[in-house]
Amino acid sequence: MPRKSFVKAVACATLVLSIAGCRQTKKAPSAADTAGSHKFEASILPIIARIHLGGDPDWLGMGFGSVWVSVSTKNEIVRINPKTNAIEARIKVGAEPCYGIGIGESNVWVLNCKSQTLTRIRPKDNTVDRIKPVRIAPHGEGGIAVDNDDVWYVSNEDGHSSTLVKLSGRTAETVTVGADSSVVNSAFGSIWVTSSGEGKVYRVDPKQLKVIAKTDVPASPRFTAIGEGAVWVLSQSDGSVSRIDPATNTVVANIAAKVPGSGGDIASGGGYIWVAASGTPLLRIDPRSNKVVDQYGNYKRADAIRFGFGSVWVSDQGKGDLWRIDPQKLGH
Repeated sequence: MPRKSFVKAVACATLVLSIAGCRQTKKAPSAADTAGSHKFEASILPIIARIHLGGDPDWLGMGFGSVWVSVSTKNEIVRINPKTNAIEARIKVGAEPCYGIGIGESNVWVLNCKSQTLTRIRPKDNTVDRIKPVRIAPHGEGGIAVDNDDVWYVSNEDGHSSTLVKLSGRTAETVTVGADSSVVNSAFGSIWVTSSGEGKVYRVDPKQLKVIAKTDVPASPRFTAIGEGAVWVLSQSDGSVSRIDPATNTVVANIAAKVPGSGGDIASGGGYIWVAASGTPLLRIDPRSNKVVDQYGNYKRADAIRFGFGSVWVSDQGKGDLWRIDPQKLGH
């Protein structure tokens, strides 16, 4: 996503490692590139709705029968009704919501960079019912996860963004992870954290609160998606996508999507993996072949992406819109 990035890329080999009794792979993972994919202009994307939000719509979340969008310049979260493509609510949160939208079982959670707060939204009446002070990195390229209403995010109290926080009610516990960690995701009974500083993905046991595996990926990994039985990682150094098998904690495919640069996003849904990056608001990967199917480029400032309610959703910061794309019409 197009957050204000101050990410420092570091050199990192694509050697796959694992720990805590996990198998070490000696064979290089399969690689695929975009050579056989179809390339189109973004102007032909089958956008079935453009919902004007104003400001700089960015992060997206799917839950409680709605699409949730952060608009950092307006300090708000916008709730969209996918049945009507209409704005249902504009909810004021902290200053500069910047670290993703966490969808829990009962609430929606948002981290705010400028005010350094964690905000809890009550979906039943679209009100903020809790505000907690936090210390997070100001660049806004992170993410938040909610698992059984436990909230997970990376704190910057040490100045290196290497502290994973678990917030359960009013109780906070911590786990040390890699330097310049950012995006947090929950899946396969674990918490997954990307360390952009180390070029690794950390796997954390949420009950024992300890790191159980580390997997090397290309330098500057950032955003992650869960789907098709795997963890998918978008690395900003070379714009590649790594597929991690949670059964072995190894990379089983490196997909040369070739969308390097700060920002970007990745999502899963509808049988595909979806990537957005600067200049390429949509790129589709087939998880059956680990190859890029098609990509739509030549359009800047539209790169937050999610799949939900049978559609692909993309935030267009440039025009202040949210796009709804019909995936059935792609490639035509």
